Amino acid sequence: MVKVVGRESVRMIGGGVLLFTLGGLLAALLMQSMGTGAQRLQLRAERAALLQERSELEAERAQTVSPFDQTQRELLTERAARLELEKILVNTQLELGRTQDQLAFFEDLLPSSPNGALDIRAVDIEQHPEGLQYRVLLMRSGKTTKHFVGTLQFVAMGHCRGDVDASEQMVVLQPVLAEPLSGGSEGFVAQSVHGKSHQAEPPRVNTQQKMRQQIEAQQTEAQRAALRLDFAQFQRGQGLLALPPKFAPKSVTVRVLEGDIVLASRVVAL
Repeated sequence: MVKVVGRESVRMIGGGVLLFTLGGLLAALLMQSMGTGAQRLQLRAERAALLQERSELEAERAQTVSPFDQTQRELLTERAARLELEKILVNTQLELGRTQDQLAFFEDLLPSSPNGALDIRAVDIEQHPEGLQYRVLLMRSGKTTKHFVGTLQFVAMGHCRGDVDASEQMVVLQPVLAEPLSGGSEGFVAQSVHGKSHQAEPPRVNTQQKMRQQIEAQQTEAQRAALRLDFAQFQRGQGLLALPPKFAPKSVTVRVLEGDIVLASRVVAL
């Protein structure tokens, strides 16, 4: 009887231990499953946060890359323009070198003259509906650096249209800026060069002096500036000269004046 009771008690104790162990395992499994679910929720939240942060970073990158690309395109455009300007500059320098060589060649062909001597190198005067159109090129010899200051003067020789017996007259032409005086031939100064001599009349002499004074008073600073010269080596001049009414010019003498001294002159037949 003692042995039977002892076996039953051992079985009961063993069963209790087994149940306790199984209960612990189940509790552990339940706790582990609950912890795994919480971790999954936490991982999902972290993943959503990372995705949101990634989208924000990509938006910021797009905003940063767009101005960078635009700046890069502008730099490429400026670089292309600079290269084109460099090519133009090189071509211009080559053309300038060729021009200087040609100028030196022609200077060697020209006869020697005193250093700084002034010459009317080219003159072109053509008829124009409003007067005479002129182009003048003045040059000085040598390597002078001192500026020449003077004036141009245009003196026309001709006669009045329709008057066969009229003597040839000399007229000092002014730029078109001048406004001629009213009254036919009173708008210019004329001197008799050849023809029949006439008895001088004091009233007419006084009239001519008055005309000269009026014409000199009408010369404005703009007119004087149009004929002013100021250069060291060369100077080009062009413009339009006014002709008196009914005056037909036959030739024009171009003069270079320094004060009242004529330094150079050239006659152009029309």
